[in-house]
Amino acid sequence: MENKQEDSFKKLMQRVEPDKPGADFVNAIMKRVQVESELDPAKEAALIQLLQAHTLAEKPSTDFSRRVMNQLTVSPPKPLAPIIRPGVWYMMAASVLFIILSCVLLLPSGPVQPASSGLDHFLSGLAGTLDALPISYPLTIFAVSILVVVDYILRRNLIANY
Repeated sequence: MENKQEDSFKKLMQRVEPDKPGADFVNAIMKRVQVESELDPAKEAALIQLLQAHTLAEKPSTDFSRRVMNQLTVSPPKPLAPIIRPGVWYMMAASVLFIILSCVLLLPSGPVQPASSGLDHFLSGLAGTLDALPISYPLTIFAVSILVVVDYILRRNLIANY
């Protein structure tokens, strides 16, 4: 159906011939331009007379602009609110603490090597249980830390610019 409409439109465009202006077309346009150009000085003179007839009777005093500027009130700047609310910070801290506690409580109870210290045992056990966590936990912590850094940078730049 669309092709049919396009074909009929093309045929119609081929049949239509461009307009042929009359012989005096250019002369008629030029006459209109001349009439308009002759009216412009008359309109301008009338406008000047109108403005001169309605001028201000009194001039503003010298301290007019100072008085106007003194009446303007400046609104205090808005305090900058952090992008991440404090409640979100508490939730992030709680989730990190939960992950660390779950890793500590789920430490494998394997034999302790006598040469290793308690910190080495804790860190190796922590690494072992972190491997058992779903990948979404570390990715979430990473994404939230990126948001924290961006929030810090934006607040620092906004405070420095004001």
